[in-house]
Amino acid sequence: MLKAASDESLSESKRMSEAEVLAQSMIFLFAGYETSSNTLGFVCYHLATNPDVQGKLQKEIDSVWNDESQMPSYETVNELPYLDMVISETLRLYPPGEWNIFT
Repeated sequence: MLKAASDESLSESKRMSEAEVLAQSMIFLFAGYETSSNTLGFVCYHLATNPDVQGKLQKEIDSVWNDESQMPSYETVNELPYLDMVISETLRLYPPGEWNIFT
């Protein structure tokens, strides 16, 4: 979409400059990195402070992912409903749009 927005065939008022496209790309990159890393950090924190949840999640992962020499596939991760619940609960407690309020 950003590449299309910088197309020369667009009118001057609708076209984005190269600097604008670069700036928007950097925002997408940083916003995606920060939200993902913060979420995973909070998940790890809550798993460390709740060993019962950590144990239940470990059992679920062990039951689905048998071959540790292989990276888990997308399908394998989709077979982990408790992992989805853990991540969803973390996002409920710490929604990505709210983190900057507390820092």
